[in-house]
Amino acid sequence: MLMQPVRHNCALFDGHPPVSPASQCLINLVHHNKYNVGSGEQFDDLVGLIEHFRLYPMIENSGDVLRLLQPVSGTRLRAHDIDQKVQEMREMEDFQKLDYNTGFDGEFQSLKMLDDRHIFTTNEGMKAENTTKNRYRNILPYDQTRVVLGRRDNKCESDYINASYVRTTRLSDSCSSVQSSNESLNSVKSLILKSDLKKVTPLVTKSLSDDALREVKKSLKLDKINGNICPDPVKEKMYIAAQGCLSNTKDDFWRMIWQEDIRVIAMITNEVENGKKKCERYWPMSGHEERYDNLIVRSISETHYEEYLVREIDVHNDKHCCRTIYQYQYTAWPDHGTPPDPDGLLAFIDDINRRMSEIAQEKNAPEQNVLCVHCSAGVGRTGTFIVLDMLIDKVKSSGFSCDIDVHSTVKLVRAQRSGMVQNKAQYRFIYFALQNYIENRNIKMKKQVKLIYQ
Repeated sequence: MLMQPVRHNCALFDGHPPVSPASQCLINLVHHNKYNVGSGEQFDDLVGLIEHFRLYPMIENSGDVLRLLQPVSGTRLRAHDIDQKVQEMREMEDFQKLDYNTGFDGEFQSLKMLDDRHIFTTNEGMKAENTTKNRYRNILPYDQTRVVLGRRDNKCESDYINASYVRTTRLSDSCSSVQSSNESLNSVKSLILKSDLKKVTPLVTKSLSDDALREVKKSLKLDKINGNICPDPVKEKMYIAAQGCLSNTKDDFWRMIWQEDIRVIAMITNEVENGKKKCERYWPMSGHEERYDNLIVRSISETHYEEYLVREIDVHNDKHCCRTIYQYQYTAWPDHGTPPDPDGLLAFIDDINRRMSEIAQEKNAPEQNVLCVHCSAGVGRTGTFIVLDMLIDKVKSSGFSCDIDVHSTVKLVRAQRSGMVQNKAQYRFIYFALQNYIENRNIKMKKQVKLIYQ
């Protein structure tokens, strides 16, 4: 018995660039929750159906062979197939004038339907006492994933800052990136919706009592007080996505940096762009120091590169404890846009990861590798950077034969901070930058192999 058919946006072609809108097929959800496209083959889920028809073409009654070009849901691919994927997406964009919603635009638009905003709240950011701490009224952190500032003894302080934790699990070859991303998404949801504590549980912070902290860590299997999901003992990177500082949030920003033991900051904005203030300067000039609440911040050095600069900053608290922070500022990325070329950004990302790796080997290394990323709003450029970095980490750790999924990774980060990757141009750029990274890494590896055998 056929149930209500599900329209799935599949693009098909006969082996040559199409001269008319691509064919669409109707995927049926049949008895026992099986899926088919009218043929005798049935599948337990859409992923299985899509992957089958990516490998095996459909044969029409006329004898025409139809191959699956790109379903919106079929966003998983092998890293070494990135060139083919980008080429297919570009070809489909050429036909969007025919109102066929595919390609980069189709994938990006589908994210709006998949946003999980209905299960999240932004009550803290909407409170009257916190509205002046938000750069934009419509960009607020979810209560369930926001960074909660710890309150110090005998001080009546706000715990609010417009910043969000963004977590990822280490993607391995034992499971596809589609599965990994969805599992990560489910992990975030389960953390948020955990009912053991009788209420929605915000991120665990230093403001909890020791007893409460132990209980929550035991219940949720957390590896550190900031709430990172710990699938194994390997140190993993976690992100904090934040808005650019306002004049009245600089103290809070440094409180967060110290509280979360952040050693590297990625700033992806200029202080002023097109005559508009995008971020208040929250660091002193080189060789000078400034006080932010109970922290003394001193700029040690500033090194300029073609598209970014690096500042070394020492931070002291009132107990004479000192940490060195590295701020990386990328200056060639326009607001709401993308860099003109991915090479500079890829060098920026590589430099940051090299620094974080070095810090992780130090004696006083932080318990968790936390990278603070901010632009102006903390969603567009910040989200694009984080998604790209996650995918690059996957390729680095698992090789060119691993599965990657831009769409699912954007979905994952949007589940933790709304609006991450703001527009189609930024979404497309992730693909192009990833393609560039894989191509350059492949060339580099071939050269290394050649040198070995010379």
